[in-house]
Amino acid sequence: MPIYTGKTIEEAKQAAGAALGVPVDQLTIKVLQEPRRGFLGIGRRPAQISAEPIAAHKPKAAKEVKTPASSAPVKSAAAQAPAKPAAAAGDDLDPAVIKARHAANLKKVRTAGDQLVEYLQEIFKNLEIGTVPTITAVEAHAITVDIKSPEPGRVIGRHGQRINALEQLSNVFMNYHGAPKTVVMLDTSNYRERRRQTLHELAQRAETEVVASGQAVFLDPMPARERKQLHKELEDNPHVKTYSHGREPYRSVVVAPQN
Repeated sequence: MPIYTGKTIEEAKQAAGAALGVPVDQLTIKVLQEPRRGFLGIGRRPAQISAEPIAAHKPKAAKEVKTPASSAPVKSAAAQAPAKPAAAAGDDLDPAVIKARHAANLKKVRTAGDQLVEYLQEIFKNLEIGTVPTITAVEAHAITVDIKSPEPGRVIGRHGQRINALEQLSNVFMNYHGAPKTVVMLDTSNYRERRRQTLHELAQRAETEVVASGQAVFLDPMPARERKQLHKELEDNPHVKTYSHGREPYRSVVVAPQN
């Protein structure tokens, strides 16, 4: 059956009626997709239905077919055909298959990434911040967007809150636009590299404070990538241990005495 769309189910029904030239109450309708308003433009989708006139569903009279009593039973084509050997367990690991899947994933990430760039431009336009977001790296499940701006401080926000919030929003955007489980990294004016150095120094200061005081140190909330770096920085330290505390987006790292 043809598919019709609209902002609502009712609007899709009206579109189907107009296209088929019959009243809505004389259509057989099947809802294929419920509409969704989305959040900040993410996840928005229209209603989708399939429809055809009710008359198209009237059953045709079945013709009686007589089978001679002496006729031998006939096997179906499926029964007569020889069974095909099952695919080998390693077929899906064929290098050509892996390469094709990798290329398909890259294409999905690139396509959704282009849409993400437009989405970010619209957000910064509403914030009255001049920016030029550009994709600088694409992997099968990761993408990096560099945001060039004469006002990088406004892009970053206080303690990185704005760029980190937009990064989380970008991950959701990619998930809803055909590239699920894609890790997005937003950067501007080499902020991420400078931030890595800051976290390295923060880990050293936290270790010194914990060893000196014997008390745990609770650090400020930060994104998962930054928490991972802190855990890595101190994982082999014999004097302290680390663990994450709280719930997103306020999850933070705790540096505590080893014993």
